[in-house]
Amino acid sequence: MMPEVERDLAARVEAFAQELIDTASGILGVPTGFEVQVGASRSRPQIVVSQSDPLGVPILVDGQVLLRLLVEFRCRWNTQQRYLAVEQSTFAVRVEHVNEPLFHFDYVRNALESVPVAHLNVHAHRDEVVWAMMMARTKRGKRRGKDASKGKIPRISTLHFPLGGHRHRPSLEDVFDMLIQEFGIEHSEVAAELIAAGRRRFRSIQTAVGVHDDPVAAAGALEELGYTVRSPTAVPAARRDRLERY
Repeated sequence: MMPEVERDLAARVEAFAQELIDTASGILGVPTGFEVQVGASRSRPQIVVSQSDPLGVPILVDGQVLLRLLVEFRCRWNTQQRYLAVEQSTFAVRVEHVNEPLFHFDYVRNALESVPVAHLNVHAHRDEVVWAMMMARTKRGKRRGKDASKGKIPRISTLHFPLGGHRHRPSLEDVFDMLIQEFGIEHSEVAAELIAAGRRRFRSIQTAVGVHDDPVAAAGALEELGYTVRSPTAVPAARRDRLERY
């Protein structure tokens, strides 16, 4: 039998998955499925939410599938087991019948020191960028130089472009908006309203969690707006992100 904590988490993730179904189906104007899988874990159970179609959500342009959107969230309780925390997420866009994506947005809660927790990878090629990557006076640059001497040329897809960190990373709605604006994908008449609503929902959650990151700054902002804020006896310390080295 599933422990109560794990059941509560599964129920919260199921509700989250239904939000994704409602949002994606509403924006695209066609039924879009997401499924939930519970991972085995004794300490902090992990649950994965991904699109039902393993090939990715079909994205249409002029009635034909042009792109595929692959979505995955790996979720856990936060350390206090009060909020649903995303351990990892990926939004990847690829051309139909092509395995390598055009680009992907990634979030990794406990990323390696040299990788931004929220970042963008673009799969493309340009000689000037590759040259700059090889000339970089960093550990990565030196490693790329050694690889190049062995015939392994650096790829732009290995560059990680930072995207707002833990609290201000792109949401799935941002990806849909980009696909509509840049690729002209087929979408419903209410897509703009659903994207705006989803963004507000995501930002509200991130703001609430961000208050816990720096309660003193949050209290100061509320006081500036005219709120009366009473400090607890022990003022919680601001959350300190790890130092990211490059």
